[in-house]
Amino acid sequence: MPRFVSWTIVVTAILLANSVCAGVRGQNAWYEGFEGPNVSWCYAGGNVRHQTERHKRVQEQAHTGDGCEHLRLSGENGTFVHFSHKVGRALVIDELLPTVWVKSDRPGIQFLAQILLPRTVTPQTGRPALVLVRGSTYTDVGRWQQLRIEDVPRLLARQVRVLRTQSGPNVDGREAFLGAVFLNVYGGPGTTNVWIDDLDIAGFVGASSVQSSTTPPGTVGKGSAGDAGSKRISRGSAGRRTAAGVQPPAARLVGSVLIAEDRPFFPRIIQYRGEPLAFLQQVGFNTVWLPEPPSPEILAETKRLHLRLVCPPPHAVRLDLPDEPVAALAPVGPEYDHVLAWDLGSGLGSEQLERTRLWAEQVRTADQHRGRPLICGAGADLRTYSRHVDLLLIDRRPLGTSLELADWGKWIRLQPRLARPGTPVWTTIQTQPAAALREQLIASRPDTPPPVSVSSEQIRLLAYTAIGSGSRGLLFTSQSPLNAEDPETRHRAMVLELLNLEMELIEPWAAAGSFVTTADGSKREVTGAVLRTDRARLLLPVWSTAGAQCVPGQSAANNLSLVVPGTPEACNVYELTPGELRPLRHKRVMGGVRVTLEEFGLTAQVLFAQDPLVVGSLARRSAAIGPRAAELQRHLAVRKLHLVRQVVDRIPGRSADAQVVQWLSAAVKSIQAADRSLSVKDYPTTYVHARRAMRPLRLLQRAQWKAMLAGLPSPVTIPANVSFATLPWHARWSDRINASRLGPNRLVGGDFENLQATLRAGWYHGRHEIPGIQTAADLVPDAAHAGFSGLRLTVRPDNPEESPAMIETPPVWISSPAIAVEAGQMVCISGWVNIPKPVTGSIDGLMIIDSLAGEALAERISRTNGWQKFTLYRMAPQSGQVHVSFVLSGLGEVRLDDVGIRVLELVEMTRHPDPAPPPR
Repeated sequence: MPRFVSWTIVVTAILLANSVCAGVRGQNAWYEGFEGPNVSWCYAGGNVRHQTERHKRVQEQAHTGDGCEHLRLSGENGTFVHFSHKVGRALVIDELLPTVWVKSDRPGIQFLAQILLPRTVTPQTGRPALVLVRGSTYTDVGRWQQLRIEDVPRLLARQVRVLRTQSGPNVDGREAFLGAVFLNVYGGPGTTNVWIDDLDIAGFVGASSVQSSTTPPGTVGKGSAGDAGSKRISRGSAGRRTAAGVQPPAARLVGSVLIAEDRPFFPRIIQYRGEPLAFLQQVGFNTVWLPEPPSPEILAETKRLHLRLVCPPPHAVRLDLPDEPVAALAPVGPEYDHVLAWDLGSGLGSEQLERTRLWAEQVRTADQHRGRPLICGAGADLRTYSRHVDLLLIDRRPLGTSLELADWGKWIRLQPRLARPGTPVWTTIQTQPAAALREQLIASRPDTPPPVSVSSEQIRLLAYTAIGSGSRGLLFTSQSPLNAEDPETRHRAMVLELLNLEMELIEPWAAAGSFVTTADGSKREVTGAVLRTDRARLLLPVWSTAGAQCVPGQSAANNLSLVVPGTPEACNVYELTPGELRPLRHKRVMGGVRVTLEEFGLTAQVLFAQDPLVVGSLARRSAAIGPRAAELQRHLAVRKLHLVRQVVDRIPGRSADAQVVQWLSAAVKSIQAADRSLSVKDYPTTYVHARRAMRPLRLLQRAQWKAMLAGLPSPVTIPANVSFATLPWHARWSDRINASRLGPNRLVGGDFENLQATLRAGWYHGRHEIPGIQTAADLVPDAAHAGFSGLRLTVRPDNPEESPAMIETPPVWISSPAIAVEAGQMVCISGWVNIPKPVTGSIDGLMIIDSLAGEALAERISRTNGWQKFTLYRMAPQSGQVHVSFVLSGLGEVRLDDVGIRVLELVEMTRHPDPAPPPR
């Protein structure tokens, strides 16, 4: 079975059993699964003469789990029959999202929410006013459909305006909370059947859980000028303690927003590899991720430095040992107050789900007085895992792979849809090459150490893409200590320090901003996410060039314009740069406000604000980081110039090329201009010149990479071509290929001519059972590239009209038998593939994964123009076996034929110190 099976285990829906009534999961969700025997929806009035013929919990036709609630009523003419369900007291905040799943034999069922206004008294009753806000309406007769009430604050504001026209201007919508949801189950005259399941209140914050020292409980007020428009949620005076004598929680979730020390907090996390914590703080990280429970020394140092930790709980359990008992935890003491969240594990699949649930219950009980959020990294069953934890860590590392960065950003945006509504996600940011790539490079040149860092531009693109795609925290992965003394590691530390300075400027939007829209640029490669807080908006444009996961292009332009929809015309517009806020030209046009950046490179931060306090606060913070940011950017430019020269000097004839000389000269001139500005302490100008020096160097890198790539079907064909820094390894690969001949095909059954022969050879057909999805793997004449038949992989929905937008785990794959190889041998894996229509429901399409390089160097193909050949050259780092897997990750049809694995037989070997032309 292929290596990827560890994160694609068969989906198993494990729900909470015997749930009689809903409960609050942490502080960000409320759920009712309708699994118990007693009904919980109650008649709440109507204008229809009707009779309820049946109202009970049933054990058939459930949306998830075993049970749901069924209503059958017959009525005459009218418009509504309401049934209500209590849901506690949920504050009306931006993240509040009530949802429910409904199935009926008639359309028109509507979802509503009852909002209570505690500051407004109804004169007739002397009680707080109640208003109803309306959600979506049921239309998909005979099928389960999710009804939602989106943007509750906006709907409430509209109802408050209506009340003011009726009752006067004293109607006050502050501190409002949702107390119940309603369903209008009237489908018209006659009999209507309604089944109800999975009532979910995402973004649930209890009205009694948020306190303020200046306003009554439940107030969510605006931030100070220093918050730049973020929400600030007060918990009372600093010395207040709970009834149990324990300090109130230092970190908690309010909807999808993480609150630490009474303000939104955006975690910038680094994996701990033994570095001094003071050094990591100096680099700009506010949180450290520990692989094991912290020692007393680390806890003391964290408190002294005012850092945060994400770590396993004390006495962590082994989730991979199902027979080991999950023992109760002792109450967590105050020495852990600087823990931001408890890590319950990574790489989790369905087999660890039950033990994770038990472990989560123990941790919540032990930490009940502080209520810190729980986080885990799951590769499958995200919805079920998100019922037991508060945060999800999503981990894909696209650099040096066949996965485009634009598709990676799309994947981040889609992951929350697989979890419970409102579940926030944190994203890993890759800072070093994949281990599989390093192994391949070492196997080809054992005498030359491979690169230990990726480019600064790629780390920047990942971070900005993740924030623009909705990530509420960034975990920068690190396999080696960040304080090592080698030049590459020092360079990596400076890259991360500069990025952390920029992230500090936009923390209010990254931590608590809500996504508004996407702005398109005058260059088609440029798009930007627009994030909103109460008092300002932020545009994050990113240049996404195809192939940037390997080598970014110039990714820069002058007078780049973006049209930002929905922006207030009175806003002032600035570019946030380390050192200063630069006013930008902007103009109201059809579709929004057009903003022009005179000089754009890779990423930018654009502020839309009217409040002078917000602008003044950001101007001061920008000026404060200006000197250090200018020094760092100048260092990065000098270091990049040095690295580019190193690679170019090893390419025959390229160092004297007129275009190369021109690009290098332009970079040198910009660095010299930066030095002159730095000498007079003009930090903003220094930063601009140093950033400008990177542009010609990126042009040079991209041109050389494309020249090496010419003639190859894909960058992952030869591992040495997946980045600019690895191009010096291209020589050994090309020499070896050109001086060898392909040996005989050692893979039996890859011609797919005879089913029995293919099965006897050891081909394995794997699949995941996904409800509503059909899969097939068969040999058919239509799939033949040569001969009489070929292999066809098919994934399709039972009902084409209910095709899922995204499939969580690959439904079907086929794996070849293993072929023995010896250490140092080079193998060639090849075949033909035909994908007549684009694969949907997944960003990966068809993945071709070999066991020597794994998923890190997998080929991805989503569509072909007829038959297309694929070729992968791989080195065997040690003696063992190699096999190849074909993974259909989404919906569609794939045809495969003439698959082979051959060992290259050396004829002669001419060693060149420099890269040779691409293999023929």
